[in-house]
Amino acid sequence: MLARSLKYPRTPYWPYSPTIGRGDTVHPDPERFVGRAVVATEKLDGSNVLIHRGKVYGRSVADVAANKWLAMVKKHHAWKVTEPDVHLYGEDIYGVHSIEYAAVREDETFHAFALRDANGDFRSMAALERFAAERNIPVVPVIFRGVFASVAEMRTFIERGHADQSALGGEREGIVVRIAEGFAGAEFARNVCKSVRANHVQTDQHWTRNWRPCALRRG
Repeated sequence: MLARSLKYPRTPYWPYSPTIGRGDTVHPDPERFVGRAVVATEKLDGSNVLIHRGKVYGRSVADVAANKWLAMVKKHHAWKVTEPDVHLYGEDIYGVHSIEYAAVREDETFHAFALRDANGDFRSMAALERFAAERNIPVVPVIFRGVFASVAEMRTFIERGHADQSALGGEREGIVVRIAEGFAGAEFARNVCKSVRANHVQTDQHWTRNWRPCALRRG
């Protein structure tokens, strides 16, 4: 069993998110993302996955995942991440949740979004991208890199971002903003936030009862 501290934390909501989950945490300090380098990525609608020591885990990280909807990440990427001090997190869209994206190749269902070391610290976005590029692992679509001058500027950017389509085709579920540099695991809730589209259906576990694979393409 993995250490509980290496379970991917719940991401607090951007205070102006069109949808905020019932009982979920709202980021208390939007100024945190102003005046420093940040990266905004697309929040994909899929299964939260951890790859560690060549094995795939779901959100609970209690046991190795045996779910059929994780077949492609096991087949194409899990074996690439075998180091005991590396924890690679990502979203896998092979099992359709509430959004159906355009067809992807088998090795494109998994998209990495965070890299964590044995101490539980999160590596920088640049470190994640280097690691993924070296192993030919997709990363979640990046939609902004830079510095916001004010909360109002960031708010406008996110509002406009919700109106755009997903980089994978279809609707965009949301946007995640993180501090570009690395940070301690205990500081996660200060350094990351998410904004989710209006009327988002929180699929929870009911989608697994009659799950179906996403559209796949060759080449």
